[in-house]
Amino acid sequence: MNHTTHHPHLLVDAGATKTTFVVLGGETPFRCQGAGINANYTPEADILRILADAVSQFPKGVTIHEIDYYGAGCATPQNAFRMEGYLRMYFPTADIRVWSDLMAACHALAGGREAIVCILGTGAASCHYDGREMVSRAPSLGWLLGDEGSGTHLGKCLLTAYLSETLPHPVRTAFEERYHLNRDLILHKLYQEPQPNLFMSQFAPFLNEFCDEPSIRKLVTTAFETLFAKQKSYYPDCNNLPWHFTGSVAAHFEEMLREAAKNAECTVGEIAGDPMEKLAVSS
Repeated sequence: MNHTTHHPHLLVDAGATKTTFVVLGGETPFRCQGAGINANYTPEADILRILADAVSQFPKGVTIHEIDYYGAGCATPQNAFRMEGYLRMYFPTADIRVWSDLMAACHALAGGREAIVCILGTGAASCHYDGREMVSRAPSLGWLLGDEGSGTHLGKCLLTAYLSETLPHPVRTAFEERYHLNRDLILHKLYQEPQPNLFMSQFAPFLNEFCDEPSIRKLVTTAFETLFAKQKSYYPDCNNLPWHFTGSVAAHFEEMLREAAKNAECTVGEIAGDPMEKLAVSS
C-alpha cells in the first residue's frame, strides 16, 4: 500500500457471521476479516476485540481519515451512536459515518435508482430504497420470528426435515456422516446451547451441495417463496420495482432465488455475494 497517499478511507461491512475491513487510498486496497458484529447482540468487549484485531493488521503508517461502517443492528440511532463511539476509540480524528448493513447493499447495488433491496446471509433484511435513502423497511424480527430465506431459516428447514424423517435416505445419511449429529444432539444444541441461529445457519452449504436433489431444491425454493410472500406485504409497489440481493445465501442459491421470484411475480435485478467489492470501486 502507498503509505504517502492522503485521506485513507476505511470501509467496514459487519454482519452476524463475519466483519470485512477494507482500507482504500493506496495503490491496492488492503482487506482483512474478523468475527461477526451485530450491534443488537454482540457484547461490547467482543466488538472492541474485533476492532482491535483488525486495526493491528492495517498497514503501518496509515492514518484513517474517513470511515463508512455498515453494520448489522445499526439501523437504530442508539446503536449507530454507540458503534461510532467504539470506532472513535481507535480513530479519534476520523470522519465517521455509521449506516445499517442494508445501506451497504443499497449503495452497492441500487446506486441512485429506486428498488427493493435485500440481504440474504446468516440473517435477512429488506427495504424500499428511493435512490437516496430507505423509505421503509420490513420489521426485523430476527431468526426466531423472521429472517425468512436466510441461512438460518434454510438450516431450520433442513433440521425440521431431518427430525421429521422426511429427508431422502441418501441425503439423510450424508448429513449424519458429515456432521455426526443425531436427534438428541440437535435438540440439545438448539435448546441448551448459546447461539442456535449460528448452529442452524452452518448447514446452508450442505443444502447447496445437494440442491440437484428434487426434495432439497423444493425445500430451498419454498423457503424463498416464503420470503417473497412475507416481504411483498410490506411493499405495495414492489411488483413494479427490481429486487436486488446481496449476501452469501443469495449468491449461492441464485437459481432457486430467481425461480421463487418468478413464481411470486417479482423481478430480480442484481445479486452480489459481497457488496464490499462494488463499494470499494465506487468509493
